Amino acid sequence: MSDMSASSDPSAEGEPSPKDDVNEPLWQRLLYMLGFWFLGNIAFSVAILLGGVQFIVVLLKGEKNEELARFSRNLIQYVWGCLAFVVFVKEDKPFPFSPFPSIDEEGEA
Repeated sequence: MSDMSASSDPSAEGEPSPKDDVNEPLWQRLLYMLGFWFLGNIAFSVAILLGGVQFIVVLLKGEKNEELARFSRNLIQYVWGCLAFVVFVKEDKPFPFSPFPSIDEEGEA
């Protein structure tokens, strides 16, 4: 009879249970959320600043700086990663716990 109850348990079959989604205590996730909220806000502010720099470059040269645009896209992906972690869309922690986002071409990750 104990074999039946063990086989009906989803975690015994290798399937994750709802509790397995949270690998760390909730208070610890709250600390990470606050940290990534702070880092995301800084990255967002830098992205806005880079928008102003790109505007000046276009004003002076007549065309955008591709390297600056590429870095800005990567920075925007980082802001999205921070926000996705804070609102429980993603469980993976963004940079510095994972590689900094890198987009090779526009729209491709």
